Order: sequence, then C-alpha cells, then structure tokens
Amino acid sequence: MDLLKTVFGIDVSSRKSNVCIMVNGQKVNDYAISNDMVGFHQLLGDLKQVTKPQIIFEATGVYSRRLQAFLDMHELRYVMMNPLEAKRKTKDDLHQNKTDKLDALYLAKLQSEHPQRLAYVQNKEYQELMANNRIYEQASHDL
Repeated sequence: MDLLKTVFGIDVSSRKSNVCIMVNGQKVNDYAISNDMVGFHQLLGDLKQVTKPQIIFEATGVYSRRLQAFLDMHELRYVMMNPLEAKRKTKDDLHQNKTDKLDALYLAKLQSEHPQRLAYVQNKEYQELMANNRIYEQASHDL
C-alpha cells in the first residue's frame, strides 16, 4: 500500500500552467510550465516519479483541453473540476489576492483534504461518438 498521497494541483491559463505539488497535505514544490509539449513533458517527468499521482485542474475550455488530451494520451487519471464548483468548495479558504500560484495550491489542498473522484480515460472512439452526438443535437436544435 502506498503511504504517500501526492497531489498535483494545476491552474491552467492560456500560455502557461502553475503546478503545486503536495505530499500528504504538505506543499513540497510549485512551478510554472508552458502549455506545450515541452512543458507537459516536464510535468510528466514529475508525475512518473510518483505512484498513483492525483491530478486536479479546472475545466477552462480550450486551455485545459490540451492538458486533458496529454493526460489521456499517457493514461493518467485526473479530476477536472467545474470552475464554479471549485470556487464553491474552496470558499472556506477565500483569498484576497487571487493568483495562479494560489489557485494551484487551493486545488491541490482541496484534493488532499476532500478527495474528488478521479476520471477514467475514455476510449478515443467513445470521445468521438460523444462529440458527434453534440454536433447532431445542435444541428437538430437549429433545424
């Protein structure tokens, strides 16, 4: 049984992401990565050093989709939070000076103290089917 619980809180922005790493509820590191293959491989290097890492980030539309696709490609499980839900769940830790670094810390803290369910990586075929279904539903609605 793994005694260490390692959480990666990631605050995703347009060009970079801030990463906060917590082990057993204690912050051990934080850094920024670029939202490209170079940055994602830097993150992957840290993720591979840990048994069963827990990854949490907010769904920020097109910005978080690149990270999500990268994690799916490497079959890593994660929590993708709705931003409003994340804000509601961290309201006890309201912070006056909102920064990307603090957001990554609060996400990691949330997962450390109140673990959210990790998503399973879906098959590519299922993802395509869901995307096509959304297109079909939108076209039907428009007609």
